[in-house]
Amino acid sequence: MSTYKTQGIIIKRSHFGEANLLLDIYTKEYGKIQAVARSARKARGKLKGHLEVFLLTDLILAYGKSIDTITNSTVKNNFLNFRNNLKISLGAYYVLELVNKMTIQYHKDERVFELLKKELYFLDHLAKEVDANEHSVPEVIKKYYLSILFLQINMLDLSGFHPEVNKCVSCANKITSGKNSFSFKFGGTLDEKCSFKDIDAISASDNAIKLVRLFSLQKTDNDEYKIYLEKTFQKFGKIQIEDKLIFEIISIMNRFIEFNVDRKIEGFRFLG
Repeated sequence: MSTYKTQGIIIKRSHFGEANLLLDIYTKEYGKIQAVARSARKARGKLKGHLEVFLLTDLILAYGKSIDTITNSTVKNNFLNFRNNLKISLGAYYVLELVNKMTIQYHKDERVFELLKKELYFLDHLAKEVDANEHSVPEVIKKYYLSILFLQINMLDLSGFHPEVNKCVSCANKITSGKNSFSFKFGGTLDEKCSFKDIDAISASDNAIKLVRLFSLQKTDNDEYKIYLEKTFQKFGKIQIEDKLIFEIISIMNRFIEFNVDRKIEGFRFLG
């Protein structure tokens, strides 16, 4: 039986037959894969507890005719801190759903894996920060929302749906401060004189546009991207912006994602 190894993050699981699990896993080496874990739901199944959602795990899989089978799983991180924090865990579920619905099977992009892994580590750290100091909650919430927004924008960029915020998507003039709007249909910002071209366009404040620009993909090389992630996540605590505005932009980006992938992101309703 031919096997292969990979590291992955379990992004979705469902029942498959009487005792098996069907898993969607975003892996470093192969992108998103789907695999079955046989007997994993049995009380004495050797994989029971090793294939929960969120887990970062080293996997051994056996090739199959129609679907591969997980033969072994070694957990690298179970992210226990945010599992015990309702708000942050709901954000983590949203992140997994977003990645799952914005990616296709076997399309490898190591940057997506690194982005998802970094986000989960960051959310886990935030939950630990709250446990250590309850007075840190307001600052944690701000960083929590900024991290989700950053992931949204980077996933749009990595998926080829980059929102245009530097020039008007109608006349191509440079976007300047003023009464601009965001068009889902046209894929980005309309300046004031072109806003009438999309009656469904919504107002986009100067600060919203600046933040989308700030979080837009800047590094394309895998190694450079990892460094870029590390530096950017460290900046979240220094960004001066109201939580309300961050969440408004998250809402806009979520609608933009749903428009482009033509799928509802169910977890969004639990973010507020």
